Amino acid sequence: MKFNDPQHALRWAYETTNRPIVKISSVNAMRGADRAGGVRADGELTAYDYHAQAALILSLCARVLPDLHMAYVSVQFGREAGGFDLLARHLAASFGTGVHSRRGIEQIIRAYCGEKTGLREIRKTMACGMLRAASLRNGGYDVLDFLHAQTLDILHREMERRGFIVGRNKTTRDVSMDDGTPAESPG
Repeated sequence: MKFNDPQHALRWAYETTNRPIVKISSVNAMRGADRAGGVRADGELTAYDYHAQAALILSLCARVLPDLHMAYVSVQFGREAGGFDLLARHLAASFGTGVHSRRGIEQIIRAYCGEKTGLREIRKTMACGMLRAASLRNGGYDVLDFLHAQTLDILHREMERRGFIVGRNKTTRDVSMDDGTPAESPG
């Protein structure tokens, strides 16, 4: 399969691995000729093939990404709790001394990942004022944004090299004139 970008590949891989291969209602259909896997008679891939492709993408991530980046991927895309410990320690180190509320740091990570967590709840957990809570949240978001950009850059290079994603389209930002000046965009 070809993907548009690493985010698309990761979302698809985690969604596929979380979906069961065999549905109870389709057990009788599995007893047919296509039960061994492979390509079905109509040319489509089976659920086993999709799961194998997803496992290949996730194993590529585990091979090429450092532990911190892999923890970010498992939390952001896989919604797995396994990466919280490493991410929380990384954020706590970036906050400096005096911030030791693991629960508050986890709330910041969960809010970054899309969970509905309000600033008041973070403030209450961190036992600080609103301005300090907003500062900590924004600082945490900046650290996670940087981690996100690094992770996707590493994965984009690897996935493009291995043929998982379509190559980058040249835009006016990528193209430059022979004398080193950037090309002008039409418009």
